[in-house]
Amino acid sequence: MRWLYNYYDYCLRNGFIRIGWPDVGDLIKGNRSGALSNFYSLESVKTHIKNYLLDFSHTPLKSIVLMPNKDIPGNLYIGEVESSYEYYHDVPKAPYECAHRLGVKWDKDINGNPKLYHASDLNIGIIGGWWLRAFHKITNQNIIDAIDRTRRL
Repeated sequence: MRWLYNYYDYCLRNGFIRIGWPDVGDLIKGNRSGALSNFYSLESVKTHIKNYLLDFSHTPLKSIVLMPNKDIPGNLYIGEVESSYEYYHDVPKAPYECAHRLGVKWDKDINGNPKLYHASDLNIGIIGGWWLRAFHKITNQNIIDAIDRTRRL
């Protein structure tokens, strides 16, 4: 199955992680300047989506982030946030769905390509639950320890 909106490769090539809902506009400035349509606003989305977006925009520098490849369940990439939230799009050069972004330095393999990890190596189940959410803070210490251990290999 191919997901219509899987931007993992674009994010890896361009050094960022993204979250959708671009029509809410800039989450830091609190305005819709730059939004391309009026389908929804931050006030009109469900509370849990609003919270995802606001939490995402306030992700601290040096945070470790995981990004799944939804085309291949269980495959994911890990990186460290190296630049703060920005609301950026330059359609048609950059996908509008990638407007909310954080700059990320992705882990690399020995050939300099983004390093592929697998959820099972990180004690992460991929059936249902938070794996399917748009954004989720990992607080389970067993998973955090597994991520740290696996990244050192």
